[in-house]
Amino acid sequence: MSGGCCAIVLSYHNRGLIRGDLHKKRGDQSMKNLKNVHQGERAGIVFGGPSLFEQEFNFQKLWDKQLVIFLEAQALTPWFLASGVKPDYYLMQFPEKCQGNSLHNFIFRGFLADIESRWLLKRIHLPILQDMKTNFDRYFESWRPHRGPHKRFRWKPGAFLKDSPYDLVHRLGKEVKIIANKELLERHFPAGLEHDNLHLFAQSHEQEEFNSERYYHPDDSRGLLTLRSMPFINSAAINLYPLLHYMGFKEVFFFGMDMSMLGSFEYAAPYSFKTMWHFRRYFSKTNRAFNANYIRNKPYYLRPPYEFDDIKRLPIHPDLSFTRVHDPFKWSAPSVDGFRTISFQEFLTR
Repeated sequence: MSGGCCAIVLSYHNRGLIRGDLHKKRGDQSMKNLKNVHQGERAGIVFGGPSLFEQEFNFQKLWDKQLVIFLEAQALTPWFLASGVKPDYYLMQFPEKCQGNSLHNFIFRGFLADIESRWLLKRIHLPILQDMKTNFDRYFESWRPHRGPHKRFRWKPGAFLKDSPYDLVHRLGKEVKIIANKELLERHFPAGLEHDNLHLFAQSHEQEEFNSERYYHPDDSRGLLTLRSMPFINSAAINLYPLLHYMGFKEVFFFGMDMSMLGSFEYAAPYSFKTMWHFRRYFSKTNRAFNANYIRNKPYYLRPPYEFDDIKRLPIHPDLSFTRVHDPFKWSAPSVDGFRTISFQEFLTR
C-alpha cells in the first residue's frame, strides 16, 4: 500500500520539476502590476477553518455577492476544489505551507516531537502515515535539532505529498492569479511553478518599529513590491493586509477564520483523529513542535494568545475595513477582538 502511494507522489514530484523549467522560460510578474486594480472593490478571504466544512459552506454565495475571492494556502484541498468555485487569487506568502496538507503536517509534527501517531489517527489515514515513515528521507531532512524540537527536521526543498496544496495547485486553472513570496518560493520549490499568473513580492529582512502609514504602504520603489517587516508574530496573516490595501480594496470579509489549531477543512483534527480526546492527547505532546515561543491558549485548541493580540494591535485604516463572517462552531473562537464578527446570514442580507 505504501509503495503505491509513494510512486504516485514521486510521479507528481517529477512533473513539478518539469513545470518549473517551463515557467522559468516565461518569466514572472511583480505584485506591482496589481496596484489599485481592485480600487473600491470588496474581497472575500477564504481560510481553511473546519467550521466551513462542518456546515457544508456554499462558496458560490461569495460569487453571488460579487466578492473578489482569495484562497489561503492550506485551504486548497480536494473538498474546496469539488465546490467548483475558482478563486481569483491563491495566496502563497509562505510557500512551505504548500508542501503538505493539515493531515501531513499533523504527522510531521509527530515526527518532530518523537511520538507515535498511529494510535491517535483514524484508521483510514494510516497508509499516509506509513508512507511518510517509510519514505521519510525522501520528504524530510535533519535541520537544527539543537534549536529545539520545532527545528529537528524540515521539509526537503521541492518535496511535496499527494493532495498537498502544491500537488493540487495546477487544478486551480491558469486564470487564477497566484501571489507568492519570491525568495521563499525559490527556496522551498527550486523548480518553481508552471503558471502564467504568478505575482511575486519580497519581504524586508530589516525589522522596524511599527508605523501604520509605512505598514499599509509597502515599498514599490524597486523591482519587486517589498513588504515592511513589523514586530508581529502571526506574519502569515499580518502581511496580507498591506497587500489588500495596495490592490485598492475598500472592504474585506474573512470566511473560515476559526482562529484554531485544528487545521484545514477535511484534514482538520475532528476528521483526522479518532476523537477530539485523541487530538488533545496528541496536542499536549506536540505543541512545543510548533515554534520555540509557543504559548498554549485556553481553551487549548485556539491559536496562541499573541496571535489574538496582533489583531487587536492592528490599527483601523480609514480606507479599508475588515469583517469576520462566522457561524457558531464548537471548536472555534466565537469572536475576535479587533474584527467585527457577523453571521453568514447577516452577510447575505447586507
